Amino acid sequence: MRVRYVCDVCGASVGDLHLDVLDEQRLGFTALTPEERADIIRPDGAGGLIVASVCADCADTDTGRDQERLIH
Repeated sequence: MRVRYVCDVCGASVGDLHLDVLDEQRLGFTALTPEERADIIRPDGAGGLIVASVCADCADTDTGRDQERLIH
């Protein structure tokens, strides 16, 4: 299974994981509320997942520093 991390601000690829077995606890997904999961994780249409994240460039901008934006 492919898990793609994509910047929620600019759309840049942050990284990819290629997993034989998805371990949601190891990835930290179990710490999310159902609402956070719905906001952050979505299927990619090919059996994998896309996870919204923030890239280093956007984290260094005013948009990226907006903690409310990063959390939600």
